[in-house]
Amino acid sequence: MSSSDIEVLAIAVARNTYEKGDIAAAEEMLRVIAVEGRSSAAGMAAFDLGLVLESRGDARGAQHAYRMAMNFPNSDAAATAALNLGIILFHEGDTEQARTLLTIAMESGHPEASPKGAFNLGGLLSRQGHTEEAMRALQRAVDSGHPDESPGALTQLGALWFATGRVADAEAAFERVIATRHPEFAAMAHACLIDLRRRRR
Repeated sequence: MSSSDIEVLAIAVARNTYEKGDIAAAEEMLRVIAVEGRSSAAGMAAFDLGLVLESRGDARGAQHAYRMAMNFPNSDAAATAALNLGIILFHEGDTEQARTLLTIAMESGHPEASPKGAFNLGGLLSRQGHTEEAMRALQRAVDSGHPDESPGALTQLGALWFATGRVADAEAAFERVIATRHPEFAAMAHACLIDLRRRRR
């Protein structure tokens, strides 16, 4: 077994340790690999460390761990670390840094981080009043076909279309979301469609 295989196994042990409730031990194991491991394992361990720290309310520590994971740009963890860090900073009000990080996630091509980055970036831009940019980001999430992010983004896109006078496009968007039967967004889109039709009378 190679040293990299051992590190991957150690990360799996740390995850199992965390799931069994020994957070301190999992955190210590992940810290060691994040600092001393080879690049791919170190990036993965740093990302997992960020998740552990975030779960126990240490936002500052989580941010540091996610930044460590981003130092390994070729690892699978880098894009998801950018996504998670961007979401944390967005909630903390640092919208410029959040925007940069969510864009990195969106552009990464990662099957999870890319559509989630696009969805969250669209929400951020919409709140800032950058409607056209928000629509472009949300369309990226829609086009991804992701089972959660795509219907969620289409619901937001429908709301933006309605707000900007594209009523027919909005109605079609809500109908498409309803057809997905998504457990969260289908009901939301249905409520939006009822409101749209009520206002249009």
